[in-house]
Amino acid sequence: MLDILIKNGTVIDGTGGPAKKLDVAIQNGRIAELAPKIEARARQIIDATGKFVTPGFIDIQNHSDSYWTLFDQPGQSSLLSQGITTIIVGNCGSSLAPLVSPESIKSIQKWRNLTGLNVNWATFSELFQVLSAQGLGVNVGSLVGHATVRRGILGDTLREISRDETQAMERLTAEALEQGALGMSYGLVYAHEVNSSHDELVALAKLLKPAGKYLSVHLRSESSQILESVDEAIDIAVVAGIPVKLSHLKIRGRPNWHLAEKLLAKLELAYHRGIPVSFDIYPYDTSWSVLYTYLPKWAYEGGRDAIVRNLSDQPARRKILDYLRTREYEYDKIVVASSVSDKLIGKSVADIAKAQNVSPAEAVLNILAVSAQAVVFDHNLSEGHMEVLTGSALSMIATDGAGYDSKQAGLVHPRCFGTMPKFLRMTREKKIDGWEFAISKITAEPAKLLGLSDRGVLAKNAAADIVVFDPQTVTDRADYTNPDILAEGIEAVVINGKLSLMGREHFGLNGIVVKR
Repeated sequence: MLDILIKNGTVIDGTGGPAKKLDVAIQNGRIAELAPKIEARARQIIDATGKFVTPGFIDIQNHSDSYWTLFDQPGQSSLLSQGITTIIVGNCGSSLAPLVSPESIKSIQKWRNLTGLNVNWATFSELFQVLSAQGLGVNVGSLVGHATVRRGILGDTLREISRDETQAMERLTAEALEQGALGMSYGLVYAHEVNSSHDELVALAKLLKPAGKYLSVHLRSESSQILESVDEAIDIAVVAGIPVKLSHLKIRGRPNWHLAEKLLAKLELAYHRGIPVSFDIYPYDTSWSVLYTYLPKWAYEGGRDAIVRNLSDQPARRKILDYLRTREYEYDKIVVASSVSDKLIGKSVADIAKAQNVSPAEAVLNILAVSAQAVVFDHNLSEGHMEVLTGSALSMIATDGAGYDSKQAGLVHPRCFGTMPKFLRMTREKKIDGWEFAISKITAEPAKLLGLSDRGVLAKNAAADIVVFDPQTVTDRADYTNPDILAEGIEAVVINGKLSLMGREHFGLNGIVVKR
């Protein structure tokens, strides 16, 4: 007897091939058969008449680790209800292993207050054991974060790294890759990576080639210097001989939108030259950013302590204000999403400045003085550019968010609840070139980059991660005021051969740690 039989659906297998009317048989966590008519008995039958049946969606750029919701809210309901069956964490330079000193875990504190965290692992092997033991609502794989490794060696000091220290970083990275990390990530805009040398970045990237793994790069600039930042990432990939994925690609700030055509042309030229470059994108026109990255880089080198010190030092403060006054930030569109002060949440920087009777630039510093880890929504992206990049053959779709089971303090980005359904709605509205192409961007394409050969496709003997959704009704419901409304149209989700979602009802923790 089969475990699950999905009948009468239209199968889109993830490869980009044409949709077909097929039944799907599931047995022992695997796809046992795909055929026009399967008459076998099954413990559970899912009628998919009028629905699409696809591989489970892979969120290749996720932060459920750095927001700590993997532990606080392991069901990951906001992701599961989108049809996401696998997430990849350890992005933007920060991962939860290896932890070689107390400073290592500090790489996530820009997203999550570290007070009260229970960390009982050091290596990736130990982290994976902890995750497996506690249970996971979705499959989880991880990259190794450059900042995590770097801070473990250097702590909070800011100085040129020695050759011995570089070799120590190389050993830690190699061990992480051997223990199951799927690649490496850089977060070149953040305080403890911003001054990393080209030689250091290349040396670590070269470790990925023997393992056949990839590099994920949060660019050094997503605004006026974005073209140069893309050149840097591509150059590292070329010298190291590895694939590179650019994280959450976007152009921030209206004055920089004119660079969009050159940006896409640069990426397409690199791809046609044989450089394995790709990028992920979330289909929204609003970024979710750490506020301190709006300061000049010297002001936050060294992290939170440096920020607090510079805000207290009057000459440094004046210098920061002079810098902010030269920027063309639209302060009325920058809204505080999270802060230790609830009174600031939901208010724009312009509104806060007015209430405090100060300039917007001064209001930014006042917000950071209250909470150096403040995070903001910034409505600074072009909707048109987002649609073009989303439809690019080089893009994959990712939340760049975290999974949640319940309402949160502060505001989260609606992409945490709506990314995949919004992308599917865009496909129905013909903003994306066909269902087969769209599904490949969230299934087979990320699986190929990750090297997960048995996921991301519907094929005999593949892992049974499957989504059943209604192409006529699937849509997102979350917005910036009410960001935690679940999506609609995802009818059923199977993870590792077990039913995890049917309608609004969730069943068990059926995810596993995924390695190659």
